[in-house]
Amino acid sequence: MVVKILYYSEGWGLGGIERFIVNTVEALNRDNYSFDVFCTHDWDAGYDEIISSLGGKRYTVFHGFKPNLVKRTIYSSNAWRKQLRSKHYDTVHINTMNGMGFLYAKIAYDEGIPVRIVHSHNSTFGSGARMIKHVMHRFGQKAWARYATFNLACSPEAGEYLFGDRKFEVIRNGVDTERFRFNMSIRSQLRVELGVGSESLLFGSVGRLAEAKNPLFQIHVLKVLCDMGVDAHLLLVGEGPLSQRVREEAETLGLTDRVHLPGGTAEPERFMSALDVFTMPSLYEGFPMTVVEATDNGLPLLISNAIHLGSFETPGIQYLPADQPRQWAEAIMRCKSDETLSDRIDGPHIVNSLGYNCVAITRQLELMYSSANC
Repeated sequence: MVVKILYYSEGWGLGGIERFIVNTVEALNRDNYSFDVFCTHDWDAGYDEIISSLGGKRYTVFHGFKPNLVKRTIYSSNAWRKQLRSKHYDTVHINTMNGMGFLYAKIAYDEGIPVRIVHSHNSTFGSGARMIKHVMHRFGQKAWARYATFNLACSPEAGEYLFGDRKFEVIRNGVDTERFRFNMSIRSQLRVELGVGSESLLFGSVGRLAEAKNPLFQIHVLKVLCDMGVDAHLLLVGEGPLSQRVREEAETLGLTDRVHLPGGTAEPERFMSALDVFTMPSLYEGFPMTVVEATDNGLPLLISNAIHLGSFETPGIQYLPADQPRQWAEAIMRCKSDETLSDRIDGPHIVNSLGYNCVAITRQLELMYSSANC
């Protein structure tokens, strides 16, 4: 018997939840599992080709735009119910940022779906309409949390945020360790494409250009480095609501030629190899997959002390306050002086030893997906 899975993500683009879902479906046993993806709104179709090649289909309620929270909830929940009725899934895997994810578990329960997984990927609210989000988050927890058959979280903090006193299991955000392995030829090729010299210092990150990721701070770090006389460049891979402000800030500070904004990508591993230092001054996160990917690539990492990585600790990670650009600039310089490109080939070994290989993690999930048949 083939178990049919429907994955849910409110938004869809090139973010961490999307990569988690894609990594999982790529590792699924094709003989025993099939899947589709359902999202409320989208802003990028970069993963659609992969989904289609694996036999899945992505269904979206609002293409290319994001209505207000109330409208999203009403229209999306109705569309979710229709999707479940028309396709007859065995399992739903609901990847959510707040308590309203439980609503989708309740609907799945009503429609007779035996396995209903709710998976927390954040540890706080995003920006905008925080009071409404808080009310809906708490209401969702109280009204529908009991309808999940499995509670999962990407970190202990994300689990406590969504599930409170209810039991949950931490499922690691795994990666394809071979895909993110450091590649010297790609490094050289991409630096030529970006116009960055082989000896120049290139730092930056992969992620949405949104408030939570603190991209404007990264430009101020670059400014400090340049004022110190360093031949430095900043690479920010992604799109988002702050894309235009990032460009404007770079222009204001006279750094346009040193700030590289290639947009979103379904191949973040190429950009990882081009970097010297991975920087993540986020204001808040769940458990960022990019930290695992950057570690797999062998990069030194500087991350905000607002991020909690739990058991994922390596000597290559340093924590810094997300409001001290000079401190970050000095730390980047220390990383650059200590860096040896040959050392970066050890990245996959570190990730595997910590248990973040996506194939092994998918085997854990498959036991849940098929639990109704056991």
